[in-house]
Amino acid sequence: MPKLLFSLIFSALLITAPLTFAASDDERAQAAAETRQGLLKVVVSYFGPILGMVRQQLPYDGDVVKNNAEQIATLLPMIPHVFQRDTSAFDLDTEALDSIWEDYEDFSEKAAASAQAASNLAAATADGQGAVMKAFGALGGSCKACHDNYREQN
Repeated sequence: MPKLLFSLIFSALLITAPLTFAASDDERAQAAAETRQGLLKVVVSYFGPILGMVRQQLPYDGDVVKNNAEQIATLLPMIPHVFQRDTSAFDLDTEALDSIWEDYEDFSEKAAASAQAASNLAAATADGQGAVMKAFGALGGSCKACHDNYREQN
């Protein structure tokens, strides 16, 4: 696990762990939402350069695609864990829909499918840019499948 990723996750744990054990329900719900948002921001930070390459806004670099896709594949399985606490009854500034906890099993399966799609994207770098484009489409589709059902559309 790269140092930056470890540092980000460790920092999030240090910040939220005390709130998990010695805080009000509102504070724990807020900490859960902040943890989720932090994790998803890290995912986006790895996703962005790949998207830039796919849109031809950045030069293609298979090594960057492979590394970033591997990091995304490492992060996405964490999503069900950080969403375990049902915060639907709290007034939080979040795009998470109540449907996450209404069908948590499907939500978790979609996260796992996206993680597999990210692994497939990393592997596709061995077959060149065309394969990467196809695998990126599959990853985007799996992310969209989850967002369509479990994220507020803006």
